[in-house]
Amino acid sequence: MKKFFVIIGVVVISTLNAQDFVKYYIDKYKDISIEEMNKTGIPASITLAQGMLESNWGRSELSIKANNHFGIKCGNNWTGNTMHWADDEYENNQLVESCFRSYGYAEESFYDHSQFITSKSRYQTLFSYDITDYQSWSKGLQDAGYATDPNYSQKLIQIIEKYGLYEYDIKYMPLSRSLAKAINTQVNEKNYSITYINGSKVVIAKRGDSPVSISKSIGILAEDILKYNDNIKRKYQIFDEGDLVYLEKKNKKYKGNEDNYLAEEGETLEDVSQKFGIDLKYLSKLNNISKSRSLNKGQSIKLTDTGKSVDDENWVVNNGSDSRFLFEAPLTPKN
Repeated sequence: MKKFFVIIGVVVISTLNAQDFVKYYIDKYKDISIEEMNKTGIPASITLAQGMLESNWGRSELSIKANNHFGIKCGNNWTGNTMHWADDEYENNQLVESCFRSYGYAEESFYDHSQFITSKSRYQTLFSYDITDYQSWSKGLQDAGYATDPNYSQKLIQIIEKYGLYEYDIKYMPLSRSLAKAINTQVNEKNYSITYINGSKVVIAKRGDSPVSISKSIGILAEDILKYNDNIKRKYQIFDEGDLVYLEKKNKKYKGNEDNYLAEEGETLEDVSQKFGIDLKYLSKLNNISKSRSLNKGQSIKLTDTGKSVDDENWVVNNGSDSRFLFEAPLTPKN
């Protein structure tokens, strides 16, 4: 019976084109990644990006035959099923098979990934980073030796930014912020949550904050905060808990996985610009809509110019000649 379901899964996956393939993986595993984030404090974006990269979007032999999406090897204490597969170990300059954990279904791999990260002492430093700081988490995983790929952290960061996976960290972060310690406490006196949206650095405001109070804690001019945030008009404007405050200029090119966004009741184009980190002037020109005009509920807003071809070269990762890397040159997988 198990073999039957594996075959069905392979048939379904093989019929998807490249972009559908990306959406299929994200839709299938985002919920369990969010659930594990709330249990353990591991960012959902990190779990998803690692699963994508390690399993080659669920297409690797290891993920198909063993439901292993994270490349976790057996280790001395593993008592479950196993699969031997040639990965990155050599003897006498010859690639040899290694012992990998095998699971009954893919979700078990996600549960075990959380257990693996939380139980190993070499990964404990990761939990000093904010749950929205996917860049530090990515670099920390590489520094801790999770993978042999020298470009591992770079690939994780690019996947997260290209497909907007950071949105899951922000929207579904644990209510208990004890799971999400702030970074850079020497200059970040109020322990702000720091993240990146569409490649731009952002802090998550606390209730009662203002551009002036944030500028004093972070070390950025209040005038710059007003310049980077079109919906912030005054130095002493009071923020609500969870408001996004950009510390850098927003990008024109959207790096997420959506072409359009359906507006919510009462939103303006300024709100959309803040939510997705897209330059407001560009967004206004792209949609031929006034910057401050109220949008209708369900109104479709373009996030990117779909009439132009995607410049895949912006997302090329230099793998050199090493065939052990599962990813091909462009991050979007090819069938």
